Amino acid sequence: MSELIGIWVGAILTLLVFSYLLGDTPLFRIAQAIFVGVAVGYAVNVAAYSVLWEKLIGPLAQDPEQFWPLFVPLALGLMLFFKLRAAWSPLGNLPIAFLFGVGAALAIGGALSGALVPQLAATVVSLSPTRSVESAINNGLLVIGTIGALLSFRFLAQPQKPLARAADTLARGWSYFGRWFVLIAFGAIFASVAVSRVSALIDQMYFLLHDWLQVVR
Repeated sequence: MSELIGIWVGAILTLLVFSYLLGDTPLFRIAQAIFVGVAVGYAVNVAAYSVLWEKLIGPLAQDPEQFWPLFVPLALGLMLFFKLRAAWSPLGNLPIAFLFGVGAALAIGGALSGALVPQLAATVVSLSPTRSVESAINNGLLVIGTIGALLSFRFLAQPQKPLARAADTLARGWSYFGRWFVLIAFGAIFASVAVSRVSALIDQMYFLLHDWLQVVR
């Protein structure tokens, strides 16, 4: 019975989402509100039980002497409530500044360790044609495209010395070639997103025809 109820609920919500094909209908807004409510409820549940209780309140209640450093995030979290009153709101700026600093550090560190450094490490390849001519061409294109993509984000004033001007002209031409690699990469990402969306649409249509209506076997 629970599985049958789940199938019907999923089918009804899927049809409500599909009603967006007719426009921004109230049915679609109902599905959107349900999705946002479920997402917020799940996020609050995870934050309350998996983070606050298991990582903060539980250890402090169990052994406060051993986990005394957790009083620092507890104090910063309680200071956020000072933002509820205008007279005390400056005290709440400290945890917000800490959150912004940690978020910026994580974003920069993630971009370096997850994108820039692996891409630079991937360009350390052999250009020797003794192994394979095709491999040497692919590796050469990889190195040229990566350096060109990095040079496309180079913004410098026009140099005055002849040697520097020649180097700048070479870098500008190389960066123009690198922009095509950036465009190809964005095109591949867009194509991957489009394919994933079409795959999700096919899965939902299969769910409606197979699990709900049982037309497709």
